[in-house]
Amino acid sequence: MSTHSTDQAEVFMYRVEEKIRALLRDYSDGKLNSEQFHVIYERYANQRLLAQQAMLTGDAQVLADTGDGLSTLTIKDEHMGKALGLRIYHHHSGACIETMGEFEVSAFIVSPVLTEFRYQLSIGQLIRPRVEKLKERRWLLFSAEPHTTVVTQFRNEPSPLQIREVQRLHHDFEVANQTCLSDRIPDPKALAYPLRTFVQRKVKK
Repeated sequence: MSTHSTDQAEVFMYRVEEKIRALLRDYSDGKLNSEQFHVIYERYANQRLLAQQAMLTGDAQVLADTGDGLSTLTIKDEHMGKALGLRIYHHHSGACIETMGEFEVSAFIVSPVLTEFRYQLSIGQLIRPRVEKLKERRWLLFSAEPHTTVVTQFRNEPSPLQIREVQRLHHDFEVANQTCLSDRIPDPKALAYPLRTFVQRKVKK
């Protein structure tokens, strides 16, 4: 058994363990969605198995099989949630106030959730953001505030950080337009849209 090969394997193992710890922290901090986590964790777990094999056999050559031609950053970006578009619904009138970006979602999917949210608001119940898988690589995020619900369509699952960003911008939208949103039917042209920056930024990427 080659001591040099064993040392190489141990160094490689240490680096993989560091990457795994960083991945766990990123997921815990809400920086990754579950798909990103599972794809990258599987990659690191396979690398760890190869490192263990190299340490047991003293053959560092097996470490050459740890790459698949894709960087972890590429994998992370491929599975990252990207906002494609959103629609803002007014609770009191039931009207759609504004649509931004790509939003081709049937009313049969959105309406039941909006009805449920309006009922929860009427009884003073706290509404948490809801994330639902629409179809392959398409997800919907429902975010409710006192006057409106924002439905955002994502490619890939949104991460907790992205969900919190939508909530923050949605809250700013409600604060900025509080007077207009109190009207029975608000004038869309009279409203300010902090959420526009989120959709435009994501679409450009």
